[in-house]
Amino acid sequence: MMLLSPVQRQHASDMVKTGTQSQSDIAFIQARHRPSPAPRSMPGRKVATTSVMDRVDASYNPAWVEAEENDLNAMKWAHPQTLWAVAATAIYAFDMSRFVTLTPPTALEAVSVVVVYIGLYMSRLQEVKDMEKHYQVSFYASVGWTFYAAASLVHALAYSPDPVVAKEPAEALHSFAGIVYLGSCLYFYSYHWGRQVRHVLEGRFRPLFAAGLASLTFVHGLTVGHILRMLDDPKWYETILKIYPKQWQWIADTRLAELYLTALALFLVILHLRGVLTGTRNAVWVFLGTVIVPTAALFYETVKLDAGWMAVGMDGPKHW
Repeated sequence: MMLLSPVQRQHASDMVKTGTQSQSDIAFIQARHRPSPAPRSMPGRKVATTSVMDRVDASYNPAWVEAEENDLNAMKWAHPQTLWAVAATAIYAFDMSRFVTLTPPTALEAVSVVVVYIGLYMSRLQEVKDMEKHYQVSFYASVGWTFYAAASLVHALAYSPDPVVAKEPAEALHSFAGIVYLGSCLYFYSYHWGRQVRHVLEGRFRPLFAAGLASLTFVHGLTVGHILRMLDDPKWYETILKIYPKQWQWIADTRLAELYLTALALFLVILHLRGVLTGTRNAVWVFLGTVIVPTAALFYETVKLDAGWMAVGMDGPKHW
């Protein structure tokens, strides 16, 4: 589910330390040439106006405090990603209100979402080849996760009163997308956990980032469990719907949230790299925007709809 931010923030801080930032990471927010602003207070200085977040940055990673701050006006917003990002954000805001009112998603929303995220990722794709290796790994894995989220959304709606496609093609699509998702997880986690091991051996291990990677692994593991259940027993999902009739709505809303939050996490990391929203400030917005708010909304739905991840622990008729 949500998604890239803890690991990618680690990459960002590494690049700040080494000064090895690619000039074409994402042209969408490439900074225009202008005089550099004054650097933030150094950790050794005693400045009365130093914020709590600055002190956290100084104690955890002084490079964040030394980084120069830019503002949003320094960014190149005249880019196709802007239009797609605005559309995705509008849908997400609509979904948050819909989650609270327990209004189910529709086929029209699902189709609109698929179009928007195809446009968003295609507008980024041409620049990926110029990124550092770790960004390429994260981006390509996010493409796989996004493809699965869209396919799972269509599959969930196939069991709703307003389907996008019939059940049979939805089942085939979900099975294929599930394989893509599993491959994306293997690709992403083999690289990033290997990176953590390398950092331990090099004396650069950061427990907080490892904890963030572990939490992301756990969240993705829930979806892995869902996929494995469906691949193992074709009748499992239909059986779950008989026990939890609103499970389709909860899954569809979860996938809608995943689509936006994966893209948002990447955008916030780019802001960190461009010096617009750095260090702990970036982490706070990532945590609030991609974890706390959507998790609270989905937890509310879990209680009100009597549906959720508890279904992953249930056996289907194959094992009765």
